[in-house]
Amino acid sequence: MRVEEFAEIKHHVQHRYPSELRFCPLCAGAMVEKMVLPERRTHRVCSRCGYIAFLSPKLVAGCLVVAQGKALLLRRGNEPQRQRWTFPGGYVDLGESPIEAAARETFEEVGMRVRVERLLGLYWSEPNPSTVVAVYLAAPGIEPPTTSDEALEVKYFEPAAIPWDEIAFPTTLKALRDWVASL
Repeated sequence: MRVEEFAEIKHHVQHRYPSELRFCPLCAGAMVEKMVLPERRTHRVCSRCGYIAFLSPKLVAGCLVVAQGKALLLRRGNEPQRQRWTFPGGYVDLGESPIEAAARETFEEVGMRVRVERLLGLYWSEPNPSTVVAVYLAAPGIEPPTTSDEALEVKYFEPAAIPWDEIAFPTTLKALRDWVASL
């Protein structure tokens, strides 16, 4: 396959889906708001074929890589929250388990093949939990962490040295607090 041009992710546009879905992904019919039985909740329904667009959260998976009591964080190289700290992670692809996604994203972002050990927890932001983040504790691989387009800087932090005021997302903050509380 030949790539003619690259597309840049525009998060403000991505977040408009699925609530602003106007046309059916199956037949291109107009989507209209209808109450769906039996739960009597309103969803977007295709006026032509009847396809129902059930709104559900997106799943993100990430690894909190821990070595010698320190957690690996990266300074984000892209929006949203560019220049702020988080752990490696990203969206789970269709057909991929959350554990596989967490390990893949860690390799893509910081160049480490990690050993995922256990689930730390599931995290979401209130009042709109449109994204759920599965955070796994992981042991580092033999490769040292490296920077990438997505990770401008990578660094291990002791709990007391975590840059709490520079954390990228509420979900990252919650996961880091849970990790510190578990020590």
